[in-house]
This record gives sequence, C-alpha cells and structure tokens, in this order.
Amino acid sequence: MYLTAGMILIIIAWIIQFYKTIIQKDMNINLYFMVLYIIGVLSLVIGNILINNLTIALLNLIGAILPLIMLIQIVKN
Repeated sequence: MYLTAGMILIIIAWIIQFYKTIIQKDMNINLYFMVLYIIGVLSLVIGNILINNLTIALLNLIGAILPLIMLIQIVKN
C-alpha cells in the first residue's frame, strides 16, 4: 500500500511540475511538486522497510533528503 501510494504521489507531483514547466513556461520549481515528491518518496521508504528491503529504503531516504534540503532553501529565500 505504501509503495503504491508513494508512486501515485510522485506521479501527481511530476504532472504538476510538467504543467508548470511545459504549459505555463515557468522554469521555477513548484513547491507542491517538492512537497508531494518528498512525501511520495518517504512512503516508498516506509513500504520498503515493511517488506524488509533496507537497501532500497536507504536509497529512497537519500532521494527524499536531497529535495528536502532544496525545499528548505527555497522556503528560506
């Protein structure tokens, strides 16, 4: 369930960013994209921990930390 929910959130995030970038021609990173992406990846982390796939959970965690740092910088500025 967590894996599916995580992937759905990631896809929704990319749809939002795609619309903003391609349709609206706005090259800035959308905050909704960042938040949904981070939540989606954290859901993947939880799902992988629950199925005892710790290597993929760790890689996904790294994949959540990096955009989280970016999000913090965007919000601060």
